Amino acid sequence: MKTLVKNKVTLGAIAIFILAIFSYNVFLKPTADLSVPGESSASSIGDDLVKLHGELQAVTLNREIFSSPSYLLLTDFSTDIPQQEVGRPNPFNAIGQD
Repeated sequence: MKTLVKNKVTLGAIAIFILAIFSYNVFLKPTADLSVPGESSASSIGDDLVKLHGELQAVTLNREIFSSPSYLLLTDFSTDIPQQEVGRPNPFNAIGQD
């Protein structure tokens, strides 16, 4: 009982905080739309992918680009990556016991 009397300010602050959180959740928090999509919206889920597929099918590549002088002047600056050993024979073995 002495603990309650000593800490009544702290307990009051905690009670007000809990009441404020409860009030916010009940009165001020916007409600989320948890509706289940119906058949009309379910049928339109992949429409954007179908439209994009149709647009990509309409794209054509002009092969004359590969014979143009500007393409032929391009230089390949890639470097070969040397073959390296990959991982340990047994990765679950203790370190140093390879």
